[in-house]
Amino acid sequence: MKKYILSAYICFAAIVLFGCKKAIDENIRPFNDKADQELLSTLDGLAVATNGNYALMVSQSAGDTQYAMNWFNLSELKGNNLFSVVQAFPQGRSDGYIFNNSPSQGVTTSFWRMSYRIVFGTNKVIDAIPDGQGAAYDQLKGENYFLRAMAYFNLVRVYGRPYYENNASGLAVPLSLSSTVNKGYQPKRNTVKEVYDQIISDLEKAAALMTVDKPNNYARKETAWALLSRVYLYMGGTPAAPQNAYNTKAVEYADKVITSAKYTLLQGTAYSTSFAMDSKNNKEAIFSWRHDDANGNKINEFLIPRDVFGNLNQGEYAASPDYMAILNQNPSDLRLKFITIENDKRITLADKSRNSINKFNYQQIAPPGGFDFSAHSRSGTPYLRITEMYLNKAEALAKLNNNTDALIALNLVRTRATAPAWTTTNLATANMSVFQAVLNERRLELAWEGHSSYDNFRNGLSMTRNYLDYFHTAPLTILPDDKRIIYPLPPSEILMNPNLEQNPL
Repeated sequence: MKKYILSAYICFAAIVLFGCKKAIDENIRPFNDKADQELLSTLDGLAVATNGNYALMVSQSAGDTQYAMNWFNLSELKGNNLFSVVQAFPQGRSDGYIFNNSPSQGVTTSFWRMSYRIVFGTNKVIDAIPDGQGAAYDQLKGENYFLRAMAYFNLVRVYGRPYYENNASGLAVPLSLSSTVNKGYQPKRNTVKEVYDQIISDLEKAAALMTVDKPNNYARKETAWALLSRVYLYMGGTPAAPQNAYNTKAVEYADKVITSAKYTLLQGTAYSTSFAMDSKNNKEAIFSWRHDDANGNKINEFLIPRDVFGNLNQGEYAASPDYMAILNQNPSDLRLKFITIENDKRITLADKSRNSINKFNYQQIAPPGGFDFSAHSRSGTPYLRITEMYLNKAEALAKLNNNTDALIALNLVRTRATAPAWTTTNLATANMSVFQAVLNERRLELAWEGHSSYDNFRNGLSMTRNYLDYFHTAPLTILPDDKRIIYPLPPSEILMNPNLEQNPL
């Protein structure tokens, strides 16, 4: 791999975002130099390096775009909760939405590189902390184990087939677990199973090491448990062929988070305004990527139309018509508060109204140096929420054929949104199974948080858009075995490392 993949990127953004005492004298400092060794020899230096690893999720690095925005693009745009009303930008950010999967698409390349910067940054801190140094050192080591697991879990979903396929024997991404690598390092891709096994190992170590309660923009013990619940759910097989041992573990770890009493299902106005606040104050958030003025949340570039000085150039996507059809079944549903009906003069149809998504529209930011018509905000990027734990539990229980307890968990989420509870009677009337009700609820509750396509494909289900949009003149269905549900590896990486086998194009 190229030299940048072998470097830790400790960004000045860490100082801005997380209040470190001392800035690194360059925006990018390579690993293995004297200053790096000195930095990692003290507890304060290890904290600075760890904060730099967190900062990589929300900042730009070495010309690559923000990890958080790339993750939204790669995860959310393959689903059916979004509706393309226009193409404001002719570049490749619609590549995932139309399942074009251009190998040279810039988002995939940036995401790969930023992911491996996180991996090698965390490797450096993990390797620098011997066991038994004390609770403060253990906490930092645990946080880096969590961040490495998160990076690999996102990578294996983007580039590897769902776990249930072929006993997880398909190729995923290279596992690089040491900070000591030479310039000729050219690893092969590990299998999906090998990557999942490593993710679980890292998360178990993280949970055992972390003992400090920190704000939700940092990892803690419960953060590792929450991601373990999601990982096991992804391993839990399809409704037709469930894997009971993994679904049982998904329930176990969801319950550990729920019974920790560290997080709350917000009610009423507190819930409907829960994203319109500094994310560290959101009591539902288990782990949220926190943004600030220098590193705003760019998801709104995709979602919110802006008409500033007569120049409207943002917001390509709105809530999809079939998402709105499900949401509108209950006019009192509090999740309707996350939708604003707006007029978009770029739409060529007579009806120029659109269901704009305001979920991440918290305090618009004018970037340093002047306003540039951007739609950045201070909203956090939610990665793990307590709501998901109830839904993970409900889905896993449904696959375990425990519909009674699955409905209890499911209805806690529904009723707090003031949607009517599901019962066996009204489900039968609606001709729905408990499992189908859970997937619908995941779609409503976790919309635009990077779940929708994975919830279909990991369960062996097709992704269907029953609507026309800017790009398509007929409804679109993508089968779960379609080669396009995962992305090609960046060609530039294969050029540098011929041991990387490309995904089918």
